[in-house]
Amino acid sequence: MSQDTDLFFNPESNNFSEYALLFNNIPFAVIISDTDDLILFANNQAVQWLNLNTQAEGDVCIKSVFGKNYNKWKQLRAKLKVDSSASFQANYGTAEIKEIDLFCKKIVFHKHQLFISYIRDISRQKFLEADLLGEKAERQLILDSIPAMVFVKDTENRIISMNRAYRELTGLELDLVAGKNVIRLTENKQLAEDYWKDDLEVIETGLPKRNIIEPMITDERRWFITDKIPYRNQEGKIKGIIGFSIDITERKNAEDALMRSERRFRLLFDSSPDGIAISNLQGKILNTNTAFRNLLKYDANELTKLCFRDITPRNYENSEQKFITEANNGGMVSKMFEKEYISKDNILIPVNVTCWILFDDAAKPHQLVVTVKDLTYQKKAEQLERSLLQKEKEQLEKDLQTKTQQLNSKITQLIEKNQLVNNVVGQLEKLRKSDQNQIDQNISSIIRDLNNNTNEDFWLQFETTFGQINQSFYDNIYKAFPNLTNNERKISAFLKMNLATKDIANITHQSIRSIEMARARLRAKLNLSRRDNLTKFLNQF
Repeated sequence: MSQDTDLFFNPESNNFSEYALLFNNIPFAVIISDTDDLILFANNQAVQWLNLNTQAEGDVCIKSVFGKNYNKWKQLRAKLKVDSSASFQANYGTAEIKEIDLFCKKIVFHKHQLFISYIRDISRQKFLEADLLGEKAERQLILDSIPAMVFVKDTENRIISMNRAYRELTGLELDLVAGKNVIRLTENKQLAEDYWKDDLEVIETGLPKRNIIEPMITDERRWFITDKIPYRNQEGKIKGIIGFSIDITERKNAEDALMRSERRFRLLFDSSPDGIAISNLQGKILNTNTAFRNLLKYDANELTKLCFRDITPRNYENSEQKFITEANNGGMVSKMFEKEYISKDNILIPVNVTCWILFDDAAKPHQLVVTVKDLTYQKKAEQLERSLLQKEKEQLEKDLQTKTQQLNSKITQLIEKNQLVNNVVGQLEKLRKSDQNQIDQNISSIIRDLNNNTNEDFWLQFETTFGQINQSFYDNIYKAFPNLTNNERKISAFLKMNLATKDIANITHQSIRSIEMARARLRAKLNLSRRDNLTKFLNQF
């Protein structure tokens, strides 16, 4: 062993002294060993760090230097059989140096296989790393204690950190997704693009973006509200974004359900055939549906400037407000009544109104709801019905009067006939007592009296009664067929009464053949064929 300032060996003619000055100025330890693990050279740093004894007799072996770390050296030597260099880190544990990093390179020097090892003191580095890891762990512990989801992404849209809440809710693990672009983590590329647009806005403007409502990346049935802020380094340069998300799925579902409910209410509200209006407790109109606006011919904005009393006639004034007062005093909470409203064009509209009170969460009267049914057509129908009933009544009275006249006429006829019969009977009684010449004269007189009482008097009575019952018959048939004779007019009247040919012949003292010919002439004038029903045709008039 050499006793120079350096630990120095001189195997055969190989001399390292020319390199000593160079190695001694390197700020880490350098040792050169041979294939038998004997140390051939060590610089000043190595002597100091590794506690090499420059006065020791004999050779210094690597094993004595590394002690408990010798197995790592043996593993390194085995690796050097294949590779030209290898390294390891070890806990050296001396007062001078606690942690080392050894890098060894295989070389050939003057035909000898040698190993030159460079040893760095990494004690402070390990301390700083441990401190950094501790700080990181502490920071992660703080992040993991936050119930909200926290995540960090870089400027390339890659996840670089997340807290426990984020991992548990998304099912993503940092080890599996760290460094991956978010677009690769979901099948919904549009959703990932929307995330990235928000991130870019924060990165490019340097301003936070808050209250972003978006579905979760791994389960779009869950919703979150997210704030994103810039993530900066110590120099203030933006390195990405930090996101804070809170699960609002229940709130979102409730809001969606409320919106659906409101849409259904609005649909029912606007499609109702009856008018609906909502007011405050002072009667000021707050909201109306389409039917209410169409009924009164106002638009929605105009009605919100009015109160119920503005559209109510004076005789119905404050009808709704009276109901509100009753409800506030503990009276009924719903009521139905008829009234009128005044339309925009100043028309009175009869309506049926149903009012009821809406209560707030404290069970206090809050608003008034009014449903309005238009009674215009109903009132007109009632008026028409009354008019028809009056006409029907008048017609019945007229018919009764006609029937009374008919009855009186028949009674008169009966009295006259009875008188005629009595007269004939009396004359016949006298005739029995008369001579033959006088009998012939009396019989002729009786025949004249009978003929006089059975022709025109009867027809005049019949025509009067018929005209009363069928007031428009003659006018209508004359208008359609103005060329009818008086006899044809009589035949038409008898046929309308559905009298048989024989009956007409008896009444008119004509033969059946004459009546049949008269019917044929009448059919021709009315342009009817033999197949047409004459009586049915005349009943049209």
